[in-house]
Amino acid sequence: MQDMESIRRFVYNSEISKARSHIDRTVARIELDLIDGQSLEEYRSKTLPRWLVNHWKRTIPESPVRLYGAITDVATNILAHSDDLDSDAPVTRQLEIDWDRNPLAFYGENVFDVIGTGLSEKTRAIDIYSPITLNGEIVGQYHSGLEFSSLETLVWNVQLDSIRGWGMVIVTIAVIVMSSSMVLYRLGLHTKRLENALEQAETRRLAHLSRLIVGLAHELRNPLSAIRLNLFSSAKVFCGQTEMPTAEAVTMVKESVREVERMDDLIGQLLGYARADVRKHGECNVEYEMDSLLQFLKEMYNKHSIKVIYSGADKDLWIRMESKHLRQVMLNLSSNALDALPQGGIIAIQVGSSSNQAVIRFEDSGPGIALDQYDKIFEPFYSTRDHGVGMGLAVVDSLIDASHGSISCKRSAEYGGMQFIITLPAFKKRALNTC
Repeated sequence: MQDMESIRRFVYNSEISKARSHIDRTVARIELDLIDGQSLEEYRSKTLPRWLVNHWKRTIPESPVRLYGAITDVATNILAHSDDLDSDAPVTRQLEIDWDRNPLAFYGENVFDVIGTGLSEKTRAIDIYSPITLNGEIVGQYHSGLEFSSLETLVWNVQLDSIRGWGMVIVTIAVIVMSSSMVLYRLGLHTKRLENALEQAETRRLAHLSRLIVGLAHELRNPLSAIRLNLFSSAKVFCGQTEMPTAEAVTMVKESVREVERMDDLIGQLLGYARADVRKHGECNVEYEMDSLLQFLKEMYNKHSIKVIYSGADKDLWIRMESKHLRQVMLNLSSNALDALPQGGIIAIQVGSSSNQAVIRFEDSGPGIALDQYDKIFEPFYSTRDHGVGMGLAVVDSLIDASHGSISCKRSAEYGGMQFIITLPAFKKRALNTC
């Protein structure tokens, strides 16, 4: 019976550790959204962000024991529940006052055996939750539920393996005199596996945290190479080693300074000293921003033997998006295209408008990606490159979504690589005030 209990604890600890890792990543993304100005009330079932809907639909069915994901506020109202994703009219529920009456302290904090609550209804489940904080205050909780019967099935399967193993030991005892040594060896190996499993679970959690930090730093690295090349070219002009029109040199320096200011602003946001207010969208002129950006990246494109084909927009076309956010989107797309074209190639950018929307098409002549990866590349931490962080397109998707726009991708029919199509709310404005 003792070995059976060890197996149960091993299985439960392993699955709960996996759930905690999932919870920590999801809470981190929710808190970033809250820092950017989104309210927890916007996480109700009908207005869930697309990334969370996709996350639930992908991860919950993949695990045989994962039962649900849910978000509650401080008043224990259930704002969103994975069971309501396909429901036209999700039922508003609230947890009972004593819903957490059965804590499972052996498995750590905030782990409960629940049944008959608004989270699991009539299904017995292991509920694990983590607080959602903003400015040091708890504003809600994120819950993940593991189905009790499925956990017991896993325990039983492992237990059967253990029983078969013991049967082999018994047979060995009948044949080999040194059966006691074999039993001690197996017990020692089993204990070592338990220790390794717990260490690996903690290592995975730390690895996810490290990838998040590196992913955020990825946003600062994108423009540094272009700034370095621009400064190198400026130094050659100042030393008289090369010639360049004065207007072009001044523009190149100004754009480098502007990009440094953008990175400084981004660092401020990451450190918590600045907050992006997504409720007040800025405005910028598309043609002006694209001209400035292409001038900024000119040296970078030349270094990599990239030919740029640009089809401009109406000079009166404005979009409801901060200019720094548009630059961040285009820089990330350019960075991905440069990685896909190490030997040179073509980048084509076309800007147009339709009704009250601006449409930006970004294409390259690279190898592209497989069709089954199209829906995954906008997810955090997903990368098609061996050493990729997987945050670039996730940031692009988040910025566009925050500006009430959309982005999609497909194979470029003309150039053979990838084609990204961005739509953003737009309007006409005769006076050109630089952003």
